[in-house]
Amino acid sequence: MTDRSGGTEAKRRGCNGSSGIHMSAGGERAGGAAPLPVLIVGGGVTGLSAAWELQQRGISYVLFEAGDFFGGKVQTEHTDDGFLVEKAADAFILGKPWAAELAREVGLESEFIHPREETKKLYFLRGDELLDFPPNMKMFVPLDDESFLRSGVLSPEGLRRFLAEQDVPPRPDTGEDESLAAFVIRRFGEEALDFIVPLAAGIYVANPYELSMKAAFPQFLALEQKYGSVIRGSRATPRAEGPIFMSFGGGMGTFAAAVAAKLTGELRLNTPVLRVHPGGVTLAGGEQVRGSGVIVTVPAWYAAPMLRLDFPQASAEVGALRANGSVAIVLAYRAEQFPRDMALHGLQVSADAETQARTRMKAITVHSAKLRGRAPDGHVLLRVFFGDIEPGQARAEAVREIERLFGVQGEPLWHSYADWRGKNPAYQVGHLDHVARIRTALPPQVRVAGASYTGVGLPDCVNAGRTAAREVVGASLTPTA
Repeated sequence: MTDRSGGTEAKRRGCNGSSGIHMSAGGERAGGAAPLPVLIVGGGVTGLSAAWELQQRGISYVLFEAGDFFGGKVQTEHTDDGFLVEKAADAFILGKPWAAELAREVGLESEFIHPREETKKLYFLRGDELLDFPPNMKMFVPLDDESFLRSGVLSPEGLRRFLAEQDVPPRPDTGEDESLAAFVIRRFGEEALDFIVPLAAGIYVANPYELSMKAAFPQFLALEQKYGSVIRGSRATPRAEGPIFMSFGGGMGTFAAAVAAKLTGELRLNTPVLRVHPGGVTLAGGEQVRGSGVIVTVPAWYAAPMLRLDFPQASAEVGALRANGSVAIVLAYRAEQFPRDMALHGLQVSADAETQARTRMKAITVHSAKLRGRAPDGHVLLRVFFGDIEPGQARAEAVREIERLFGVQGEPLWHSYADWRGKNPAYQVGHLDHVARIRTALPPQVRVAGASYTGVGLPDCVNAGRTAAREVVGASLTPTA
């Protein structure tokens, strides 16, 4: 496989131009020259977005990426036999506008695609039964009672208790955080966890008893407070017109490649940062680079050691952020290996004890049917998702599950996997307060930003990068006593 981020060219600009910079008072280079650049640590989507925001504002910057490509977890690979493989997200939500806005700014309109409506079929696996996913849903919220009661995704008693959420009084708005599990049990009943957890906690690969509602799903808390009920609030809120999700014809890596291609500042690949200072960074090779501000966009487990010497309190808080693990197995088949039509988007797996005793699989996406251009004609491409297990075990179980559920004949043509064990941020209860403590422990010209802190989706990362850039610029322009 080739092309990890939508383009094979590795960009490394001005790699020898930043050594030995000395800073005078006021953030300017010695001798009264132009202000020092803002330094960005990490070339994932957050770092690229920060660089773009600085560029739009006419602020010079230097971006350091430890690896040999841009985009971080957003990686697309094109196989020699015509498949397009996503290593992480395959699309992003349009309800958060920031990724689509940036895509337009860098000229990607011709690449916009959306999940195919004609294949928009989804199953819900409960026990050994493949159930049709309930129709007329807004995420996990049913928009009408009758179709949900007929769905069978919970027991009859569980379905009735779920819908009785409309009669549960709202919790007093004290500002206190709670877990997803506590929220669901309180409002929808304990059995509702079996249906809601795969759809909600699955996004974060999280333990529902630890996942913060305020950090992960504040919109449902807001519906409870405004309407007294999540179901009533969802039904009273009009659906947005048009598609809900978007991707790119050449894969999600196209996005990172397009932003990187538009950046005219100094981008340094294969350049790990060892230490972050109030006025710059020290690179792994010992070189010190000074800047007017620093934006650290790498995941928390990389950021904490960089901050340890100069910002010990912030480092301790960053290091205390936990992460969860997941593995995605990619399987390619010929369509003729399946006795049934595979024109569907995939399936979600119930979290009930019986189903979980049968499989460790969390979900399946049929990429060849969900999005155009992901597989050659006459072929099926699937991604099978698991929690924190060894990739070899996940691969064997994925093949067994595809055979059991869909009757596939023979082995896959090939397989690959994305190993994100220990690399998915875990937004535990109290996460927003935790992030606030980190911000307080850092000076205003040093920011941490990215999925570890304020949202795991592509739009969230774009917004985090651009927001951090604005904050650092604002700090550098604020007079000091």
